[in-house]
Amino acid sequence: MAKHPALGKQVKDVWPERYEAHMSLAFNRVTTTGKGLYYNDRLATLKRDGYDEKVYLNFTFSPIFKSDGTICALWNLTQETTHMVLNTRRLKLLGEFGHLSSKIKSLESACHIITKALRNNEDIPYTLIYFVKHKLNSSESLIAQLMATTFDSDDKEKRKFPDYLPESHETINLAKNANKSYDTYIELKRNAATYSFLKCDYWPIYLVVKEGRNVKVLLNDESQAVLFLIKISLDKDHVLSVVLIYGIDRFRALDDRYMEFFNLVTNHIYALLQHGKSVEDEKNQTKILADMNYQKITFFQGISHELKTSETSKIQGLDKGADDYLIKPFSTPELICRIRTNIECSILRRKILFHRYKQEDIKQLLLSIINMILSESDLDKTLFYIAKEIYRRLPCEKIFIISNEPSQNNKIVIPYENDSEDLTPIINPFTEINGNNNNNSQPFKRSQKFFNENLGVDISLNEYCDEVHKNVSILSVEIRLNDNFWGWIKVHRSQNSDWFDSEIELLQQISNNISLAITYANLLEEIEEKEIQIKAAEFANNAKTQILANTSHELRTPLGAIVGMMPSLEGTTLTTEQKDMLNITSNAADSVLSIVNNVLNVAKLESKKFILVNRTFDLLNSLESTIIIFGKKAATKNIELIVNCEIDMLPRYVKSDPKRLNQVLTHLLSNSVKFTNEGEIVLTISMQPREVIEENNDENSSYVQVVKKEKLLII
Repeated sequence: MAKHPALGKQVKDVWPERYEAHMSLAFNRVTTTGKGLYYNDRLATLKRDGYDEKVYLNFTFSPIFKSDGTICALWNLTQETTHMVLNTRRLKLLGEFGHLSSKIKSLESACHIITKALRNNEDIPYTLIYFVKHKLNSSESLIAQLMATTFDSDDKEKRKFPDYLPESHETINLAKNANKSYDTYIELKRNAATYSFLKCDYWPIYLVVKEGRNVKVLLNDESQAVLFLIKISLDKDHVLSVVLIYGIDRFRALDDRYMEFFNLVTNHIYALLQHGKSVEDEKNQTKILADMNYQKITFFQGISHELKTSETSKIQGLDKGADDYLIKPFSTPELICRIRTNIECSILRRKILFHRYKQEDIKQLLLSIINMILSESDLDKTLFYIAKEIYRRLPCEKIFIISNEPSQNNKIVIPYENDSEDLTPIINPFTEINGNNNNNSQPFKRSQKFFNENLGVDISLNEYCDEVHKNVSILSVEIRLNDNFWGWIKVHRSQNSDWFDSEIELLQQISNNISLAITYANLLEEIEEKEIQIKAAEFANNAKTQILANTSHELRTPLGAIVGMMPSLEGTTLTTEQKDMLNITSNAADSVLSIVNNVLNVAKLESKKFILVNRTFDLLNSLESTIIIFGKKAATKNIELIVNCEIDMLPRYVKSDPKRLNQVLTHLLSNSVKFTNEGEIVLTISMQPREVIEENNDENSSYVQVVKKEKLLII
């Protein structure tokens, strides 16, 4: 930007606060050491759309040198990595949700486990979970019960809510909120997205339950929150509405990615709550079985007691039981009534075992789908696996998973022509027993009315299908992605076939997992693109390093020839002016050769090909030769070079890389002589003792030892 108002001005004058807080230390370090700095995923706060927003950055500060070795400027290259950091952090949270199901013992415990996992989360500052139990399609006498929050402590003390939150009572009578107005909406426009927020000083739980949609809220202190709704069927007449209240990070814009993350968290919470309900149902069923078993034992004990009598009162047909005699008169209708009761108990027990096996199979199916999502990056393979497993569990003729997006061509059909896959149905070892065939149509009537109005399910009992060219009964369940319609799961049966609640709920759960699979595939694709960009940057950096190395090698050859010819010319007869020019040329050639060697060393360092030689050499002779050279150079500027060291304290022979040690000492003295115009230069050489902890290499030994070593200090 050629006309940017900051051009030509000092950084501390343009951005004084940012300079003092972040840049000054980096600037001073680079200008002092002459070495560049690199920062990875550094947190910073920037102004965007008039709001403070937290971002993550990768950036460098690299010095730009003049020909005389001084730094004239700093080169700053910055790359924003906010999306990558957020994706990694959010995927980690979603992965942690998958390990929570084993800890859940009930619906209430599921709430506490969920809020504990979300505690201290940077993307969701706080979470509140309200339960509202009510009748289907009824909003009368609604009571919201606060089940758990992220403000709960492990010792179950009283909750301590921050002052900026609305009043969050343990119990809220939603009937009092029925007449409140919900028309104060404020539209917040950001570059990332534009959303309408409801301005209110209370939680609009009644609005969420009534309209069945998520609501974004702007609180009195200008902070934001979003309310999501989950519905869990309790029985044929009642439903549990779960309202999830998520806090929005004050330093993060609510964009589509943020809402997508909230949707994924809500799907995981829905699965955990369903698991908690299943555990509660299993406990209730176990209690019922125990009660029935107790009644059965009591019944047979009564039979055994009543059948004890004398030989004269023996009843024909009852002589093959535990006891054959009656103590008192025993009527046949009463005996038949008791036997019928026992048969009904056995039938009920059989039904419970059937449904328990079915629930366990569905749970294993959902777990296998999640494992497939995490282990398989190909979305088509995942969808094909899901369709095949649905076909094996639901009695049907065809299954379609169809995408509604124009850019997609996803249409999975099971079974397809020439299908060689194993599609053997999974058989429940406990045969389902229907007590009354007249009630078979009742589940469909209730389901069609309930699911069509609330959960995006369409049921057609007799509709012509182009794919199979005949009339069929079709169950269609929406697949939604980020609150948008993505596609359908369509299941075909013969015409006028019924669909039951359990089948529709299964497809609903699988639809949520398909949404998760699509989101996961999109995230993997985005991560792959980022990795390609990183590899391209690394390739460009390696190419730059190779160019520097090749250039340095090409320059060293002619420079070496020039430097080698100088001593030959010094032995010839030259005029005073020619000798001065030869001396200038020799010094310039030495300087250029030194610079080329430094560039080559830098290239070796960047390519990780810098090799250190570890050998024994005479330390004093090595230091003395270098000091003598720069002592002469200091004398030409009338500067005194003073060497401060105790010869007796220095070892004569050491083990290190003599060439690199001389290189460090040469750079140190060269800069000292170059930038000192008068006075003296003091070079201090000393040995400093230090203790090093070394581990024993013996595998059977677990002790360590402290070894005394020394390091050479030159300042």
